[in-house]
Amino acid sequence: MSHEPLLRDLYQAISDGVTGDGLARFFSPDAEQVEYPSAIRPNGSRRPLADMLAASEQGAGLLSAQSYDVVSYLEQGDTAAVQLTWRGTLAVSMGNVPAGSELVAHVGAFYAFASDGRIARQSSYDCYEPFPA
Repeated sequence: MSHEPLLRDLYQAISDGVTGDGLARFFSPDAEQVEYPSAIRPNGSRRPLADMLAASEQGAGLLSAQSYDVVSYLEQGDTAAVQLTWRGTLAVSMGNVPAGSELVAHVGAFYAFASDGRIARQSSYDCYEPFPA
């Protein structure tokens, strides 16, 4: 069974503005997210599902739009690797970056799936292009 449709549905849901409990169906109850250090999160982060869902609610007001373009997808058993380009348009200023600016990140994302087919672990390496001034 390929997990690619689930991930594409997740990316579409996020692009459509789904947040919080609306995203829970993609993840196992004990799911974990790991973000490795990046320009946005210099210390990286590790959080359980409840914190992931809460962060999606908090971040909803920061972006007026976002999209995911899958560049490549590899899968072996219950593990998948996705290379994608994320684009987000700021709804509000972020430091010196004005509202309306587009942020772009090239992402390497890795997923482990639970026996029920949902995401058990998501880890990502987000490489942001220089921020607009």
